[in-house]
Amino acid sequence: MVEKTEIFQAFRSAGPLTKAYLGIKFKICPLLQVEPHLPRRGRLVDLGCGNGLFAAILTLGSAERRITGYDLDPKKIRVAQELKAANAWSNLGFRPGDIVAMDFPRADAFSLIDVLYLIPFSGQNAILRKCARALPPGGLLIIKEMNTRPRWKYAWNIIQETLAVKVIGFTLGSRFFFRSCPDFLTLLSSLGFETTVIELDRGYWYPHILYVCRKS
Repeated sequence: MVEKTEIFQAFRSAGPLTKAYLGIKFKICPLLQVEPHLPRRGRLVDLGCGNGLFAAILTLGSAERRITGYDLDPKKIRVAQELKAANAWSNLGFRPGDIVAMDFPRADAFSLIDVLYLIPFSGQNAILRKCARALPPGGLLIIKEMNTRPRWKYAWNIIQETLAVKVIGFTLGSRFFFRSCPDFLTLLSSLGFETTVIELDRGYWYPHILYVCRKS
């Protein structure tokens, strides 16, 4: 598993706000626990990559991965591209793109890390359908989201997200579209995925949940 010290070293040239974000992110989110579920080699696509944090974790986890990150926010893409240049990572690239509207490249695995809840359900459906079409049999879709249970953690998450999105404006979006675990499983099954659910909320105030989806 990638160590936090490796990530901070990779972001050594980033600005103070980005470094503060990293410190907070690792305290509230088990992000490093997600990386081992991705293939160690092949073409990986990180949808909604933001400032490149998870893509950096994937790169540090294995140099045999070829990773492309897409995000709607051009400012975050610039930060991600600066991260790539500062570390001279040749297996990593970032591009601006609206993941609801764009076509997806063929890939061995897709990741969606705390992205879908900011997208209306119709857009979520479109994204997941496109992932299914772009994956080969046995390909992986990794979805890290927030569960709607337990209710107190879900309520706390809504408060925190309201602060981050609507007050501070840290993330693009104005409404939240959280799905329950049963709803996710029904949708993913209809798209031809066999899904393993991993709860990652132990020790956190947030209802972190991971869906490891393999295309049949």
